[in-house]
Amino acid sequence: MKAAIIETYGGPDHFRMAELPRQEPKPGELLIRIQASSVNPVDVGVRAGNILPDEAANFPMILGWDAAGTVEALGPETDGFAPGDRVMAISPQPGSLVGTHAQFAALPASQVVKIADAVSFTTAAAVPLIGSTALAALQALDLAPGARVLINNPKGAVGAMAAKIAPMLGFELAAPDARDVDGAIDVRGREHAQKAFAAVKDGGAYVTVVPEWWKPGGVFTPARGITPVTVQNPANRDVLAPLADWLAQGDLLPDIEEILPLDQISEAHRRLEAPGHTGKLVLDHTSC
Repeated sequence: MKAAIIETYGGPDHFRMAELPRQEPKPGELLIRIQASSVNPVDVGVRAGNILPDEAANFPMILGWDAAGTVEALGPETDGFAPGDRVMAISPQPGSLVGTHAQFAALPASQVVKIADAVSFTTAAAVPLIGSTALAALQALDLAPGARVLINNPKGAVGAMAAKIAPMLGFELAAPDARDVDGAIDVRGREHAQKAFAAVKDGGAYVTVVPEWWKPGGVFTPARGITPVTVQNPANRDVLAPLADWLAQGDLLPDIEEILPLDQISEAHRRLEAPGHTGKLVLDHTSC
């Protein structure tokens, strides 16, 4: 199979297209013929060597979390799917080192959901990681409908998706500079995390998707009656299924900046690293 790989950590130009053996699905896995994937900030971090997987690096490495395509083959112990099913999925990497910037990937069936015929593969590929993170963060607030929720970057990838989903859960979306909100979601970290925490009323809810910036104590004090919650890579079928439903109904549409061929992945990484970038970059695999 063709895949975009890196053979060492470094800059965007470290990618090259290579021919690798096709994976075979293990028990509980589906082999997905990937029609589209997308690039996320975590991919940039791993490629540069700034975010390292839990396991030792295994080069050549295939990056990528998001995938949309069709079921090619089923491993044992996979129910509810058939070859040819249109699906979107998320890789369990970085722990597994099974990325999606390739023609095929064997992924856990528990992290795959069917998508409607009306949903394009390029649209679906933009959703799994940012959509599941945004939905899980909103659910982790554990607030009743009608609550005022602040998202401290509603134009970024996860923040924009959370801003789209929040009203569908019955939340009122507060301005990023609002005060005394019922809950806040931090998608930026550092001083932005502290500002979002300070905007929550005492006894409210606070969730961050940037847990490396979570530091107990300081402004994050239990004296305010707020218990911070962190959310990372929550993808499973229970989180992906509502996203697939909203896509099918036309209620959820990701902000896609451009669709590039898979062999232009270096350009996608360069754009994602540029200051002020917000839109989603999707990779089309059909020319592989």
